[in-house]
Amino acid sequence: MHEYIHLLRNMTDVNSEATLQSLLGDIAYALNQSVIIAVTDRTGTITYVNDLFVKTSKYSEAELIGKTHAIVNSNYHPKSFFKNMWATIGQGHVWQGEIRNRAKDGSFYWVDTRIVPFLTDAGIPNRYISIRYDITDRKKMEDRIRKDSEVYRLITENSLDYISVIDPLGNFQYMSPTHGHLFELDKIASNSIYDVIHSDDHEKFAKALNLAKEQLKSIPAEFKVMDKEGLPITMEANLQLIVEEGEFFNCVVVSMHDISNQKESELLIKDLAYKDQLTSLLNRTAFSEKLFNRLQINKKNDSPMSLVYLNIDRLRYVNDSYGQETGDYVLAVVAERLRNLLSDEDLIGRISGDEFAFTLLQGTTNTDAEKMTAKIKEELEKPILMAEKTSSISISCGISMFPKHAKTPSALITKAEKALHYVKEHGGGGFKMYEPGTATKTLERILLENELRKSVQMGHFTLEYQPKMNLSEGELTGVEALVRWNHPDLGRIAPDKFIPIAEETKIILPLGEWILREACKQAYIWKQQGYKSFRIAVNMSTVQLEEPTIVETINRILNEERVTAELIEIELTETSFANRDEMRETIQRIRELGIQVAIDDFGTGYSTFSYIKELPADTLKIDMSFIRDIDVNENSRAIVQAIITLAGTAELQVIAEGIETEKQAKLLLELGCTEGQGYFYSKPLPPEECEYMISKTHT
Repeated sequence: MHEYIHLLRNMTDVNSEATLQSLLGDIAYALNQSVIIAVTDRTGTITYVNDLFVKTSKYSEAELIGKTHAIVNSNYHPKSFFKNMWATIGQGHVWQGEIRNRAKDGSFYWVDTRIVPFLTDAGIPNRYISIRYDITDRKKMEDRIRKDSEVYRLITENSLDYISVIDPLGNFQYMSPTHGHLFELDKIASNSIYDVIHSDDHEKFAKALNLAKEQLKSIPAEFKVMDKEGLPITMEANLQLIVEEGEFFNCVVVSMHDISNQKESELLIKDLAYKDQLTSLLNRTAFSEKLFNRLQINKKNDSPMSLVYLNIDRLRYVNDSYGQETGDYVLAVVAERLRNLLSDEDLIGRISGDEFAFTLLQGTTNTDAEKMTAKIKEELEKPILMAEKTSSISISCGISMFPKHAKTPSALITKAEKALHYVKEHGGGGFKMYEPGTATKTLERILLENELRKSVQMGHFTLEYQPKMNLSEGELTGVEALVRWNHPDLGRIAPDKFIPIAEETKIILPLGEWILREACKQAYIWKQQGYKSFRIAVNMSTVQLEEPTIVETINRILNEERVTAELIEIELTETSFANRDEMRETIQRIRELGIQVAIDDFGTGYSTFSYIKELPADTLKIDMSFIRDIDVNENSRAIVQAIITLAGTAELQVIAEGIETEKQAKLLLELGCTEGQGYFYSKPLPPEECEYMISKTHT
């Protein structure tokens, strides 16, 4: 499946991305109809179940969420069975087995189960996804087979499974008619089962056969068989020794079924969870995990290596000049060139919109890494055909060395980012090896930092409020508080200029506390003026979340300003949710105060769609990059539709930001998005001007 998707991407143009997204959506829908899926946290508490789980167990979703799987335990399996299961997944390995469960009405059902752990950067499982298939009918059939060989014949002749009886050496004694779909029966009926099993799996099957004879119980096995066309088919089987006296005494029943589609589905799920869907490279989360594993190996072998953080300079101008599709094409070309330039052992990831990271395992010294980076940069900057015109791109790179500069994945990436930042500050188009003090401040940077500190103390900041609107009714549903810096000498300074400095210097801590307090004061004023209650959304930095006392600070400000929690919403970027267990716990504690949490700029590359159901959030804000061309770009439309659909299954609210036209608003409403904000409705306004819009719907 993965290879097929990759082939589709290479054979079709950019506009076909929507077709691929539609195909992936169809597959996801089909999986939800045929596969029982549940997600638990690391303690085994259920956090998500799909509709088929509810239907099969006969419990409601509300009855299942928050419980453990003990709720469906039939007491059929010994404690050692589950102890082995937890030992396996607790070590980060996939567990597979057959489990008998009890439904709410007391009936029993069997499920073929795979439990897949998801690991943190440290290799520790932090949640588990279980993928189950209902095999109740097959288990009932196997029971009948053991009891009556004549009934067995009748059943197998009408079964869709491939059921055979083999002697202890593997020679066929009986084959169900279904085998005729795969093999030419007249050629193999008197031969050995090893004649149809792929040679690579002979040893695996022989072990399972011996276990079935020794342990006198059903033994699971997975292997490939070769069909009449010579194509491999993955089979899942159970082997059971016949111990009753009769025609097949001391033979083994092999009951197998084709799981090729299931294996492809599992690959697809893994692909969606770990791959960037535009370039097929590792996404940010997967890159961090793989880099952690790679550094462990290099640390053990005492092997240095280098990491390069890459940015495509001014890609937004390509988007603005040629359109989003061309920008996506440039990203795909850069990704393909990186794949061709680097070794198979090197890691490559798309970290965010126009940024990539990759390892240079052969870059063991500063000189080696710089030479290799220069060569790669030269190849990447070769002309690309864009809109029937050949154009060149500019690349900036930052390099860091392991273990010279850092010994952990996050620190290694940070050092490379700092080196890249130095290159960008000096005009871009070059590369730089990290050095202590690489982030040398420019005169402008020093001036802004000094003035920023003074302005926080002297109160040179104000808040403006941008309305959020109900797309169908045109009514105001809330506002977002946006900080503005009006310097008495320098004039109005854009947030994208001072917010990064505030975060890096931690000036964001007092500034962020001031913003929250001002928003709470305004919420109290509007409530006293008699307006209906609505939330004020306040943006919060990851730096603020990392403060140990942030939850207490928020609660104190709410109390001091006499504002109830339901009047405030906290907006966080996707990076706040990425592989940081402590931060997720902090976010959950904020929600426990009664404050709703929104994920800002969703879809820009940090969280993959497969994690939506697990995010400790209440609302997703779709990034404006998908909204601005949703009426002309099928790819953007497909992504927005996917976000809305998946958010709906997770019972998350969705809001679109950056709406600039009536056509965009109508199209979003048709796709199922009910709330939005943007200049089509209103620019950010001072409190007194914002009150005019509030009064129209909240009097």
